[in-house]
Amino acid sequence: MLSKTIRRHFTELSKEELYRILDLRSQVFVMEQKILYLDTDFKDQKSVHYFIMDGDRMVSYVRLIPPKIKFEEYALSRVATLKDYRGQGIARRLIEDVMAEIKGHPIRISGQAYLRKYYEKLGFKVVRGPYIEEDILHYEMLHPND
Repeated sequence: MLSKTIRRHFTELSKEELYRILDLRSQVFVMEQKILYLDTDFKDQKSVHYFIMDGDRMVSYVRLIPPKIKFEEYALSRVATLKDYRGQGIARRLIEDVMAEIKGHPIRISGQAYLRKYYEKLGFKVVRGPYIEEDILHYEMLHPND
């Protein structure tokens, strides 16, 4: 059974939770998408981490980066859901929970191009791109979150 959205500041994460976050991101971005990048960008320590568990398995994750670290606005990044759990609205639920928490503050993302329509359905609008990031086509997108 899927958990409710779990929210943790970096300093609140247990070692096990941090390990599961890094594992999930590695499974999705490195193993599945074949992106060779340095995941440890030192933004995790300043971010709030949101995830959903299925028992002891982390199945979906997103981090919220405060303003002026990646963009002038809040930033969503490292959105990842295990392949077996996609298409169930889990990542959407995470993103909507984050947006509700910071209602009234715009959110900017650098989203993979193949997910453009997905993010547009959530209300994000393309403001720049396409451009290459980590050897993958991306769009910078903004949501007013009002």
